[in-house]
Parts: sequence; structure tokens; C-alpha cells
Amino acid sequence: MPRYALTQGHPDLKHAFYDQVRARGQTPDSEKRRRRQVRKLKELRAAGAEEIAQLKTDVEALVGALHQSMTENRLLRQQLADRTGIVRTLPTQSHIGDTTHPLPSDLMPSSDC
Repeated sequence: MPRYALTQGHPDLKHAFYDQVRARGQTPDSEKRRRRQVRKLKELRAAGAEEIAQLKTDVEALVGALHQSMTENRLLRQQLADRTGIVRTLPTQSHIGDTTHPLPSDLMPSSDC
């Protein structure tokens, strides 16, 4: 049975308990343990609430990214279906000594080294 149930129904027990506490001049060990446990649980609850808030923020960011990628995907699929998309090839960078794509003469390494 919880202690508060006893003290509500029997105020004389509550008064006797607190008289003993005052007579000792300190808080009983059981009360100290309970307070430590309550403090630890409050810290865990605060950490859990902080983690939940961070996860909610992450979910919002991920939903935004998903929405954006789905929109881009839909547009790309529409362009592919309409054949209106233009594909351009980018020029490739030539390598020194590549005879298939020679560098312009002003970019060729000099042999004066």
C-alpha cells in the first residue's frame, strides 16, 4: 500500500513519521534513495523529451527532402515521356599525351624544363 494512502487515512501516522524525522535531524535513507530515484527519472524523462523533439525535427526535414525528390522525379518522368528534355554532353578533359584529343598548343607542356 502506498505511503500516502496510509497518511491520508491516518494523519496520526503521518505526524508520528515526521516527528521521528525531526528527532533524527536528517532525512531517512529510504527517503534519500527515493529522491535520488525521482531525480534520475526526471533526468531520463527530460533527455527522452529532448530526443523526441530532435527526432520530430529530423522527420520534418526528411519529409521535405522526400517531397522534393518525388517532385523532381515526377518532372523528370514527365520530361522523358514528352521527350522535351534536352541531354547535353559535357566536353571531356584531355589528358597529357592523349593523341585522340590533343591539347591546344598554348596549353601543351614546354620541353624547356
